[in-house]
Amino acid sequence: MTDLFLNVELEFQLYAPHVRLIFIDESARDDAFYFFGALMADADATRSIEAGLNRVAELVAADVPGFDTATEFHAVDMFHGEHGWKRVPVGWRVKACTLVAKIIARSGAVFVFRGVDLEALRLRYGQHAHPPHLLTLAQLLEAVNGRLGSIDRPDQLGLVLADEHHSAAGARRSLRNFKVESAPGWTKRPLDRIADTIYFGPSHESRMLQAADFATYFLNRSRTVPERDPRSAAAVARIAGLVRSVTIAEYVWCPTNTTPRSRRGVG
Repeated sequence: MTDLFLNVELEFQLYAPHVRLIFIDESARDDAFYFFGALMADADATRSIEAGLNRVAELVAADVPGFDTATEFHAVDMFHGEHGWKRVPVGWRVKACTLVAKIIARSGAVFVFRGVDLEALRLRYGQHAHPPHLLTLAQLLEAVNGRLGSIDRPDQLGLVLADEHHSAAGARRSLRNFKVESAPGWTKRPLDRIADTIYFGPSHESRMLQAADFATYFLNRSRTVPERDPRSAAAVARIAGLVRSVTIAEYVWCPTNTTPRSRRGVG
């Protein structure tokens, strides 16, 4: 167990039973859109998703020689058949993706999805635009903070966990500032329902971070990629539909106040 999960276990014991775990991940589409997703789960939902993904890994391993049950459920690798999913036939990859989406949909977890139209951001603010990563993260955390107030009792907090990336320090610093007071251009009100800090760790050691990655990737893809193959289009629509069945907030901010572009990019 990594230091991340040791820390989270201690934090969970400190705040339990009044805490909801929030697993976040990011996803870009070329240089046109930036997205963040947050999978919000209580203890039962967390156990359900962890056990479910492990069962899917066992199913794949039983049918695909050489597949490691510890393989990460990284959505882009599953979709394109890369890295640990390279030798998995396309039929099994589609089945695995569909099963993961069903597991998330039936777990009791809820999902929040936020995005920023980067071309519109640059057009309106130019060199004065906030860094897209931190801007989208701020909008996501504000949405999560508001949703915590509507789905949980007043004394319940959310604890945020994220995949490791280069801007961990900036994200932690931003959250600390956002919790103290509203930040013009970032958030409209203090984030008073989020506990402590953001914990960062490797996604390959967390099925929940993998589930957040999965949900974020497929909502990104369903919004931004025109599928050329009808079979791929049907599969993505089915998977994204399952994710959307538990999505309680989905919004892409277009700073020019025009309709966000829905189709852009490939891959």
